[in-house]
Order: sequence, then C-alpha cells, then structure tokens
Amino acid sequence: MAAKVTASKKAASRMSPPPAPLAPAEPGFEVLRLTTAPRADEKRVPLFYIDDVEYTIPARPRMNVALQYMHLAKDQGDAVAADYLLGSLLGEDGYRALREYDQLTPEQFQQITAIATRQTMGALELPKA
Repeated sequence: MAAKVTASKKAASRMSPPPAPLAPAEPGFEVLRLTTAPRADEKRVPLFYIDDVEYTIPARPRMNVALQYMHLAKDQGDAVAADYLLGSLLGEDGYRALREYDQLTPEQFQQITAIATRQTMGALELPKA
C-alpha cells in the first residue's frame, strides 16, 4: 500500500527557489523595498465633540487606509467604505460613540464623513511635477 502524501508535504517538495529580482522596467526606475517599522505616535486632530468629549482622527491618515477605502467603495459601495473609514480613523471607542449618539442628524453625519474622506484621500495626492 502506498503512503499518502499530504498537500503541505507535496507542495514543499515541488517548491523552487524564489526567482531572481527583475531588472527595472524603465531606465531610472528604482525598485522599492518596503519594511515594517514600529508605529510612531501619530498626530491627531479633532473631528467632532459629543458632550464636550473630543473625538479625533489622524492628521495624516495612513496610505493603506485610503487604499482600502477606495477598494471597498469600488467593490462594495460607499456605505461599506464609509463604515470602514470611520472605524479606522476614529478607533473602536470613537466610532461606537458616534454610532450610539441618538441626536446625530443627516447633515452632521454628512459633514463628519466628508471631512474624514477629504483628510484620508488627501494622502493619495501625487506630488506635483
């Protein structure tokens, strides 16, 4: 009787060494090497107050938040993207406070989401040549 080979063992035996880095596609093109560094304390700015409690968002939201927001807006719609964005920027406690605030008006919600979106999407602006 032949021994059974699990998928992980089979895959490991077929693995080849990683390919050599490719030459840049364009002259003068520099390949980026991204590394993960510890997050420094980020500067935060107020977005709104509820009963004199300040709720803040990052002054310069991270690029991956902006990219995820765009991805969700494209694939799942604006409501899902806005939910993700506010949760990411405000954090769990801040977003819960906003969701549980019974007197939030549509105009206030629109203003909060517009500011959060502008703040985040500003991170995607390309440098001017």
